[in-house]
Amino acid sequence: MSMLNIGMSGLNASMAALTATSNNVTNAMVPGYSRQQVMLSSVGNGIYGSGSGVMVDGVRRISDQYEVAQLWNTTSNLGFAKTQSSYFGQVEQIFGSEGNSISAGLDLLFASLNSAMEQPNEIAHRQGVLNEAKALTQRFNSISEGLNSQVTQVEGQINASAKEINSQLETIASFNADIQKANANGNVPLALLDARDAAIDDLSQIVDVNVVEDSTGMINISLAQGQPLLSGTIASKIQVTPDPANPKFSQTSIQFGQSSFPLDESAGGSLGALIDYRDNSLVDSMAFIDELAMTMADEFNAVLAGGTDLNGNTPTQDLFTYDPTNPAGSLKLTSGFNADMLAFGKDGTPGDNSNLVELVDIANKSFTFSSMGVDATMGDAFASKIGELGSASRQAQMTKDTAENLQLEAQKQWASTSGVNMDEEGVNLIIYQQSYQANAKVISTADQLFQTILNTI
Repeated sequence: MSMLNIGMSGLNASMAALTATSNNVTNAMVPGYSRQQVMLSSVGNGIYGSGSGVMVDGVRRISDQYEVAQLWNTTSNLGFAKTQSSYFGQVEQIFGSEGNSISAGLDLLFASLNSAMEQPNEIAHRQGVLNEAKALTQRFNSISEGLNSQVTQVEGQINASAKEINSQLETIASFNADIQKANANGNVPLALLDARDAAIDDLSQIVDVNVVEDSTGMINISLAQGQPLLSGTIASKIQVTPDPANPKFSQTSIQFGQSSFPLDESAGGSLGALIDYRDNSLVDSMAFIDELAMTMADEFNAVLAGGTDLNGNTPTQDLFTYDPTNPAGSLKLTSGFNADMLAFGKDGTPGDNSNLVELVDIANKSFTFSSMGVDATMGDAFASKIGELGSASRQAQMTKDTAENLQLEAQKQWASTSGVNMDEEGVNLIIYQQSYQANAKVISTADQLFQTILNTI
């Protein structure tokens, strides 16, 4: 009977190996699937000192947690880089598009003022100045609208990210509970471990995570700076509330039990990138375009206020008006302002253009722009801002390219250990099939020998 038992154990082992290999082949294209391997061991010594067969000890999941952690880390870095690259690319287009160029708008306005120098009383020239002034305000309005759209987009993504993080944490907490229960029974479904890793990978795209597994098989998750996200089956909640200091923006925090932790750009991932871009580059861009709008409007209004209009009168209305809480977005020509009201003269005499000369000189006047820390003409300041944004956009794109390459390398390393190699599995199928057939032959031979023995009795 020993030969029959040995053959039967080999048959069972071969079938288990064939089943695991078939499962690997079937799931080869499933993202995050870790290949499985049957664990076998020899069974003791037989009556003649030889082995008594083979035992199936179980099926293990081939996974290197260091490589998995590297994959999560590169996923987080890529999430950060892709988000930054996207928004810097957008803002570069907002400032750099031909229709939004403040430098070009100023050039056209100053060109129209120069055209009026010889005939300052000519209505057509005066109307041309008003037309260019109005067109310039629309350029400011367009940039402001583009930046406000980014604010709306960023805030929407922050809220969506918070909901996604909360959902993923609840999912991982549920996996933890199931794995803990299965561990107590001594049989953890391998697909459950893969599913938990996949959920953590999804989470790592949004925030940079630090993952630690405890003795019960459950994992605890925190941010890179240590703020807790998940402890066993207890998940934190990401909360998004209005910022009292800036109603346009929100504040993001982590609520864990009775404790609350602020969440900023150090969170990493796409959420950290959103907060970082909003609180730094976007805020700076909004401050600059508002400062430039106020500088332009105030300077033109001040020079015009010192002159006389077509009728020799001192102006009673400003050319430009704006809401101080939203300068670039609200900038426009004062309602009712007409070509006659442009104060091109100074002494009230017909044809005087002495104040017009001062208006033209604004083109070369240097102003201090605290939002950029530069002293420059208005046109040069805008050009400098475009250069700054262009440089940031290129750097963000290069960072994204690097992050993509690093993640690809991490995926290759993970696949070399945990991924399914179809060529290798194909060879295994042949080997295990042959092993199954050989063990079946052992059983058949044992049966024939046993029958021969019975027939001789």
